[in-house]
Amino acid sequence: MAKVSKKDSVKVGIVGGAGLGAGRLLDILLRHPRVKIACVVSESSPGCPVSSVHPHLRGTDLCFEDFNLRKLASCDIVFSCKKAGETFPFVQELLAAGVRLIDLSADYRLKDPADYPRWYGIEHKYPKLLRESVYGLPEWYRDKIANARIVANPGCYTTTAILACVPFLRVGYGCASAVLIDAISGVSGAGRAPKLENQFISVAENVRAYRVGTHQHTPEIEQELENLGTKRGGRKKSYKGASPLKVLFVPHVGPYKVGIMADCYLRLRDDEPLPSNEELYEILEDAYADEPFVRVYPPDELPQIECVAGTNYCDIAARVDPRTRTIVVISVTDNLLKGAAGQAVQNMNIMCGFDETTALTGRL
Repeated sequence: MAKVSKKDSVKVGIVGGAGLGAGRLLDILLRHPRVKIACVVSESSPGCPVSSVHPHLRGTDLCFEDFNLRKLASCDIVFSCKKAGETFPFVQELLAAGVRLIDLSADYRLKDPADYPRWYGIEHKYPKLLRESVYGLPEWYRDKIANARIVANPGCYTTTAILACVPFLRVGYGCASAVLIDAISGVSGAGRAPKLENQFISVAENVRAYRVGTHQHTPEIEQELENLGTKRGGRKKSYKGASPLKVLFVPHVGPYKVGIMADCYLRLRDDEPLPSNEELYEILEDAYADEPFVRVYPPDELPQIECVAGTNYCDIAARVDPRTRTIVVISVTDNLLKGAAGQAVQNMNIMCGFDETTALTGRL
């Protein structure tokens, strides 16, 4: 088991440093008082100033480097911002050197290796590491994150949806049918690679659905709602005859840069009493009252993307629709921050024994 660092500062490396998420990660780490950035790897831009790809970082002296395993192995923590499957060539060597990995791809999120060919088109090379890795959602896995060697940083849609749904599943609401999740993300969620559907002419004044029923975050949401909603339907998950929780997930792209809104629909059983909006608020408050980056809205307010853009917050509100016996949970995050880089630094702070909010408060 990895030990929590008690150092005054930690040395970190970033692999895949040219992506949008890596740019926001660098923003935060450069202002972190207890972090020294040892190297930023970009195999597409070695030798170039980091500001040539991330112009908002002009004034820093950081340059991209080619992949250097020896240099990365000298770090305390490495953040991987690579695509799915691209940590496999170096993960074993880093772990053997005592480096702790925070992976922003999906390589260690799903516990069943059989899910990877279906949802990501890859064979998982290290099933044992799937069992060891810790899902990096601090609100529900904080103690495990503290001692983890590998933290699987959650996806952006998944963070937004899981934080919204889990409190209600844990008290038994939402078991009457599949959980329905309708979500919209800013175009930055598609990454930096140029694609016709993400160009201005395609995105401006437009909203489109994509990967309906086939989005790769679907099994991740199902896995964590099942794992964390241990009293779903008022019964233990291991109850004989309990069926696995299913999610119908429909993602959309909107005509703006950052932010996710997830509308989650939890159907109530016909034989259970309807909760009031005040009771739903209390359920969320009980779950998140002590969480620094979850803000629960009272019954007369609803969250908006502009309230979380540029922050590490997740804002949540819930309403009951008596006519359809449905709890509607609305959740918003910044997909590049609480949905990626901000949450990664939150995990790092926990792993290193730092104040969890260090470098993450306010607008980032």
